[in-house]
Amino acid sequence: MNLEEKEIEVDNDAIEDIEDHNKKYGDPEHIKKEIIKYLKTIYDPEIPVNIYDLGLIYDIKLQRRPDGYKAIITMTLTSVVCPVGESIVDMVKNLANKIDGLAEVEVNLVFDPPWNKSKMSDEAKLVLGMM
Repeated sequence: MNLEEKEIEVDNDAIEDIEDHNKKYGDPEHIKKEIIKYLKTIYDPEIPVNIYDLGLIYDIKLQRRPDGYKAIITMTLTSVVCPVGESIVDMVKNLANKIDGLAEVEVNLVFDPPWNKSKMSDEAKLVLGMM
C-alpha cells in the first residue's frame, strides 16, 4: 500500500480543540497531500525519479502543535554511502518552509528495511526502463 492510500496517523496530545486547529492549519489529509506533492519535487541528482516514487519515503506521521503541524517523516536512501544523502535529507526538512500549516519536519533516516527496487512506484520503474 502506498502512503497516499494509507490513513495518516495524527498525534493530538498537545491540542484541546481539534476542529479549531483544523480551521487554522488545515486538516491532516490536506497537509499529507501537500507533503507528498513537495516530496515529489525532490530528486536524487543521479536518478531521474523523485524520492517519493523511488520508494525512499517509508512513513509520514503528523503531530498537532499550537503553531501548526509537525511532520515526522521516516525515509531511507538508495545507499548508505549516497553522496547526496545529506542534501536530500535537508531538502525534506525544508518542507516546513513551503507548506502553510507545517511548522516543523523531523526526518528519521533509517536503513532497515534496506531500500530495493521493489519499493519503486510503477511510474518510477517505467522511467528507469524496468517495466
